[in-house]
Amino acid sequence: MKKTHPILASYIPVVEGLARTFGEHCEVVLHDLTDDISSSIIAIHNGHVSGRQIGSPVTNLALQSLRSAKVSEQAFDLNYRNDTIRGKQIKSSSIYIKDEQGEVIGSLCINLDMTHLSMAQAVIGSMIAIQDKRDEEKAEESFAPTVGDLMEQMIDDCLKRTAKPIALMQKEDKIQFIHQLDEMGLFLIKGAVQHVADLLDVSKFTIYNYLDKKTPQ
Repeated sequence: MKKTHPILASYIPVVEGLARTFGEHCEVVLHDLTDDISSSIIAIHNGHVSGRQIGSPVTNLALQSLRSAKVSEQAFDLNYRNDTIRGKQIKSSSIYIKDEQGEVIGSLCINLDMTHLSMAQAVIGSMIAIQDKRDEEKAEESFAPTVGDLMEQMIDDCLKRTAKPIALMQKEDKIQFIHQLDEMGLFLIKGAVQHVADLLDVSKFTIYNYLDKKTPQ
């Protein structure tokens, strides 16, 4: 039986440690590339991700990457998509292990099955999706503790749109202001008419009269 290189042997507990840390959807594999790559796997945990076991061969993509690593200073390939496992979405990383002379003798590979994560992401994305209301010219939803606070928030929002303080409003401005408040539904609140009348220093009759007038163009 072939003896495992001491450097590779030191990585065997790392394989189990990483797999147990990241859980059942994370496959961690240790390849011995010093001899027969047709049975290169010497340690593997969560092999159900790819359906492999100890004694299984290196992948075709790993062969291509291995060749590149041998002719360059490349130390790893990180976070690449792996489509070799049908029906699964796999994110893979390969770290090349070298001996004292700098020769590649093995690789530590991590294959994360993101299939369930992608499904969860789609569900969560749908749940947290919000519609941008700015184009609809609607106020942001406010959660006021009292009806008085609610009225003040609505009035403040309307004043921001008007961009003119009440003290500088002319009659036409006040009519437009009243109509905007009406469109916002403020006057559905009991006591709102009197509150706005006091704010504008006019009578309730004036408010109703303004509401009967068309909005200035």
